[in-house]
Amino acid sequence: MLNRMPQLIDRYLKTSGMRLPDPNDGREELYQEMEVLKRETCKLELRLRPYHGHDLTSLPPHELDGLEQQLEHSVLKVRERKNELMQQQLENLSRKRRMLEEDNNNMYRLLHEHRNAVEFQQAGIETKPGEYQQFLEQLQYYNDHQQQPNSVLQLATLPSEIDPNYHLQLAQPNLQNDPTAKID
Repeated sequence: MLNRMPQLIDRYLKTSGMRLPDPNDGREELYQEMEVLKRETCKLELRLRPYHGHDLTSLPPHELDGLEQQLEHSVLKVRERKNELMQQQLENLSRKRRMLEEDNNNMYRLLHEHRNAVEFQQAGIETKPGEYQQFLEQLQYYNDHQQQPNSVLQLATLPSEIDPNYHLQLAQPNLQNDPTAKID
């Protein structure tokens, strides 16, 4: 089987019209291209050496001045970019701080409203226990004599024999009993 593999590959390549590249084709061109790239790399490395502080003794004073100006310009650009990034971070942090403060204020307000509502509800039940009990008894009386209400809508339509001080209202106010309400 192992010695049949090259025959199978050759037959496949002939049938499909493809051929394997010859390892000797183009080698010389690749070596020439590699040599050109090596020379260019060496030239670039030699030009970068002064920027790293190497071989500065062979440079004349006017080239040293130019090198110094280029390095100072590069440092200035790096500082500008660094300051831009720091300014963006400060703006993002400030925006996050404002959002957190707003969320904190909203949560505090909701907690305060909830606490007030609970205190109001407890104070209302504590200050008027007799009236509240009387209302419950009236509901019980009505429920004993009528069909038991099974929804909020039925509770809201209880007859006027229940104490008129207690009204169950749905999402809309009761405009029928309000003389100041205008109907358009």
